[in-house]
Amino acid sequence: MTRPRGQDDLQLEPPTVKSAETVPAVEDRSYLGYIGGALVMALAGGFLLAVLLPLAITGVLPWEERTPQLTQAHGWAQLQGFAGLFVAGMAMRLIPRFAGRQPIRRTVTLPVLVLLLAGVVLRTVAQPAITGRPGEVLLVVAGLLSGAGSLAVAAVLAVTLAKGRRKREPWRYFAFAGAAWWAAWAVLTVVAGFRAADNARYTPATFDEPLTWIVTFGAVANFVWGVQSRSVPVFFGRKTPSVRAALAPGLLLNGGTLLILVSLLDLPDVAAQRLQGAGLLAAGVASCWLAPVAGSVWGTAHRLRPRARQASHYVLAANVVTVVAGVLVAYAGARTLGTGEFEAFGARDAARHAFGLGMITMLIIGMARLVAPVFALERAEPGSTRLFERAPLWLLVAAVVLRVGAGLAFDHMDTDGRMHLAAAAGVLAWLALAVFAASVVRAIRAEPRMKALLGFK
Repeated sequence: MTRPRGQDDLQLEPPTVKSAETVPAVEDRSYLGYIGGALVMALAGGFLLAVLLPLAITGVLPWEERTPQLTQAHGWAQLQGFAGLFVAGMAMRLIPRFAGRQPIRRTVTLPVLVLLLAGVVLRTVAQPAITGRPGEVLLVVAGLLSGAGSLAVAAVLAVTLAKGRRKREPWRYFAFAGAAWWAAWAVLTVVAGFRAADNARYTPATFDEPLTWIVTFGAVANFVWGVQSRSVPVFFGRKTPSVRAALAPGLLLNGGTLLILVSLLDLPDVAAQRLQGAGLLAAGVASCWLAPVAGSVWGTAHRLRPRARQASHYVLAANVVTVVAGVLVAYAGARTLGTGEFEAFGARDAARHAFGLGMITMLIIGMARLVAPVFALERAEPGSTRLFERAPLWLLVAAVVLRVGAGLAFDHMDTDGRMHLAAAAGVLAWLALAVFAASVVRAIRAEPRMKALLGFK
């Protein structure tokens, strides 16, 4: 039987557990630092603030006057800390393999990790908690550190891709686009730090909201679709998509992101809002299109080992939620394009959190279980999946329903009711990440025992 194109050299699930890809002789484990940093930022930063922030808005916690700063700290702990660190770490691990290059050395990956992590920790702490001139200075320093780290990620990946094999495959073009957007992110992060320092530790919403979409669609989504296009269809017994199949949605995604970037220039308000609306519309349509083309929204991952198939459910759920998010953001974009004014706040808010909990969080857990070497020996174990492998998915599904519902209820429910829904969603998401973090620790601790049982030295 002919194997789907891409299966021969992907080897994410090799035929025998003792293959070199599964347990290399000398394994670079610096990727665990990125996973660990991402989980720390999620549990001690982003998802914790997702619980505290709504309670502060309702007055349950005494930080109501700091809610603008808490809101942005929450957003950047999630996007720059949780998503950014994980995407950077896994991209620097997987892209060289896809490109037929040697792994990136830890003398490169570890300093980049320090820059990225230091920058986002400083911003998350300084923005809501440190007032006056010290807080302003720390925000500038945080922007410079994060910018340097993001620029380093872009440079490392661009050089790797340029020197790698030049097969015409979609993942390669998504990865090049992602590297370019990481470079743009570096510049915008520095600018955001200076603007926050000049504006009471708060980046103006007219800059911060478009920046959030630029990072989501440009720096994060391109790598999401690149890695998915290279692996996920194979899991489900389909051919990896051709360049022709991925070209139109890929151009829509990056063209829409470029329009949002251009809207940050010194333009009249109506022109800037119309550009943003057009960009959101294009990127939303692209998200709906790419989920079935580059990933999967249905089917059974029968090409995976039985123990690994549970992880594919995260991928399916993530792509389904991404389609929902794409519809919401396309709707908000169409409304804004039509009027030239900021429109559909509830749909934007719901879409942001659907992308965050779906495309980002569900995929992080699912793809980590499928491609991270720390889980390779666990995937090889016989038997059915365990509760700690299944529980985060259902917790996240419930969190998506509550948080997206809170956004869509913007014009239909009072603020306290919506914020209590948002806080409940934050609790569920925090628990999901805590269970996943515990499973990472468990897998690391079990490696010596598993290797001994399977006869590895």
